Amino acid sequence: MTSQTTSKRLLSLDALRGFDMFFIMGGSILITAICGLFPEGKDSWLALQMDHAKWDGFYHHDTIFPLFLFIAGISFPFSYAKSQSLGLSRGEQYGKILRRVLILILLGWVYNGLFEWNFDKMRYLSVLGRIGLAWGIAALIRMNTGPVARAFICVFLLVGYWLLIRFVPAPDMPDAGVYSMKGNIVGWVDRQIVPGRLHNRVFDPEGLLSTLPAVVTALLGMFTGDFIRMDEQKRLCGIPHQ
Repeated sequence: MTSQTTSKRLLSLDALRGFDMFFIMGGSILITAICGLFPEGKDSWLALQMDHAKWDGFYHHDTIFPLFLFIAGISFPFSYAKSQSLGLSRGEQYGKILRRVLILILLGWVYNGLFEWNFDKMRYLSVLGRIGLAWGIAALIRMNTGPVARAFICVFLLVGYWLLIRFVPAPDMPDAGVYSMKGNIVGWVDRQIVPGRLHNRVFDPEGLLSTLPAVVTALLGMFTGDFIRMDEQKRLCGIPHQ
């Protein structure tokens, strides 16, 4: 109990972060190898969950990086409260957010081959860049709006994103189908704007427009962080848990 009070760590968040990092660091490869020891092998249900869906579908491995973004969202209310307690100005807090976003984008470029100096074939979009942009936008929204406004923003972004995909096909591939990899407007925007190469040539899972629902993922994490902080504050004040 003393160590928990001294370190002020949120152990449940650490456990969730550890679970996520297990798969980020290759846990899925280990589980797939273990599945190979049994009759169904790598074709078993569990083994199939350890990879991404090719396009349509949803597997366990598709949740790993969104979960990381959700975790980053949970952490923000705590770090923001600490910045306020240290007396950081609003400009300094904005600066911290911007630095983190730029560092994550830069690290994504490095991972994708920045130092190979082949800019025409480099992938500029990345998972790290997605986490940085989505978290950064969500953090700015969290700093400048109340809970009701944030909830409205989440609904607006998700519904607006769906309406855009449903009713606006890719102009360069009008017959491909709006829900296909080639025919959706999200991929078209990246093909028109993003330099270098896309992950799937015609579509990138970390594209520009698809950052919008990722912002909602980060905001949901921040809602969760706010709820946890509120519950802790009630506990410290002696208010019974309900």
